[in-house]
Amino acid sequence: MAAANVRLPLEEIAVHFERLSKIKPKIIYGSSGNFYQQILNGGKFDLFLSADEHFIDLLQEKKVVQLGSVVYAKGRLVIWVSKRAFSEPVKLEAIQNTLLSSKVMRIAIANPNLAPYGKATEQVLRKWGIWQDVQKKIIMGENVGQVAQFALSGSVEIAFLPVSYTMQAEMQKNAYVLPIPDDLYAPLMQKMALLSKQSEANDFYQFILDQQNKKIWEKYGYTVP
Repeated sequence: MAAANVRLPLEEIAVHFERLSKIKPKIIYGSSGNFYQQILNGGKFDLFLSADEHFIDLLQEKKVVQLGSVVYAKGRLVIWVSKRAFSEPVKLEAIQNTLLSSKVMRIAIANPNLAPYGKATEQVLRKWGIWQDVQKKIIMGENVGQVAQFALSGSVEIAFLPVSYTMQAEMQKNAYVLPIPDDLYAPLMQKMALLSKQSEANDFYQFILDQQNKKIWEKYGYTVP
């Protein structure tokens, strides 16, 4: 199971793994917080790719993860601004006023209690001093995949997303994408844990970390340790 934000790079990596090993990984995507609860409740999984290190560290503290864990990538948060709502590019310097303006009726973010990218979004909005002011505009997705669906459907004017999601052609075509300075949110160090002793799971765990996949991660905006 894997955080929704890694769907694009992980699917590419899984294809390469299947080609070499003849083993096709079965991957479920969703929110890291939900997966964390499922594991605590006894859910049986072989591998967990979290959107940050926090949930993995908690599992290790509770002695649930004992086979190994590692940071596999560092993520980045960006702002997706709909071209349907704004005919001219919006600059980052003006984004706070834009978020508060009447032109923006709906802002999509991932649930901060479940998704690390949602938590990072809350940190950004709090540092800008507008978290309380935009509450009535916020639409929360369970994970970043759902936030991306809100954006593509045209139901929101602005969405906070991992940079990887905004690299899809359709997402690029319909929006302006603004990078968010790293100092506005805690580093999104994405960590994974091996949860079973199955040899196939260990092989895929090691393959994800292989240097040959570094370019795939970087293509989608991630930094590889």
